[in-house]
Amino acid sequence: MIFIGGISQGRKDFDFFRQTMICKKCGRYSSISVFMIYTYFSFFFIPLFKWGKQYYAVTNCCNTVFSIDKELGKAIERGEHIDLREEDLTIVGMDQSRTNHCPDCGFLLTPEYAYCPKCGRKL
Repeated sequence: MIFIGGISQGRKDFDFFRQTMICKKCGRYSSISVFMIYTYFSFFFIPLFKWGKQYYAVTNCCNTVFSIDKELGKAIERGEHIDLREEDLTIVGMDQSRTNHCPDCGFLLTPEYAYCPKCGRKL
């Protein structure tokens, strides 16, 4: 029997209404977008279940990435109209290309990784 399955990471961008606010990092007036990073198990290329959901917002002025509380992220995922406040956003890093992948294996990374969890490369 051949088993074709695996664990991967994915990213989902939300249809957030592009809220505008003053960026905590650079102080410019900017719009923000919200996305989720998650890990999933797939079997024969069909995703079966997700776990480890983490919610982030990114500004369009300086590409600063902010983490968002899980409850706020879940509300945005459900399509609720949420106004993010400055105190809801915690700076976690800079997003140079809107997606951060391991340069060796291409695994989708979240900002807190110091090493790639798939191939072990130091980032």
